[in-house]
Amino acid sequence: MFKIIEMAKIKSGKNIRNERDTDIQELADSIEANGLINPIMVKAIGGGLYEVVAGHRRYEAVKRLGLPHIECNVTLEINERDLLIMQIAENVQRKEMSALEYVEVFDELKERYGVKQNQIARYFNKSDVWVTNQYQAARVLENLYGKDIPEEMKKKGAGQIKAIAKKTMGVDAERLYCKGMSVKVKGHTYTITCVDNSTENALRKFIDARKI
Repeated sequence: MFKIIEMAKIKSGKNIRNERDTDIQELADSIEANGLINPIMVKAIGGGLYEVVAGHRRYEAVKRLGLPHIECNVTLEINERDLLIMQIAENVQRKEMSALEYVEVFDELKERYGVKQNQIARYFNKSDVWVTNQYQAARVLENLYGKDIPEEMKKKGAGQIKAIAKKTMGVDAERLYCKGMSVKVKGHTYTITCVDNSTENALRKFIDARKI
């Protein structure tokens, strides 16, 4: 249901992205010049108040402009799982999330709601390879920097991370991804370190052939 709602009656709600101030300002400038093209999505939380479900950046940009009202689509019923999926889907469409942000919310879907990795791919009309690439990129950062990942690298997408790793380290990202990977094979745990030109596909075949 479409409504124009007072900004004072809307709360931000949970956002799966770590918003950068420059991004919000750029969007605010665009809205000021062209208006809000897509309404945000909110849900009623009682007492005449609403909470942002999707469109947090647009909400923050309108708030920054000091506008008194914002255009909204009001959803009546939505559970936390569907809300998380909706937020991810919106960011997938706009390619706005970093690899680390994707991995964080994918893990939440797995751990809290029992969603399988192949289901994640279908939810967002993506391939299993695309989901795997996000995890690969996160592992590359872990192998490159440990726990001290630079803030700038945390904002990069999977393709950017792999390209940077290859350029700066002179090594394929797949090899960095495989480094130190533990694989359970017939009841024993082996640590595989790729020191040659083994590809991810070759490693997958190796693992699949030895799965319990």
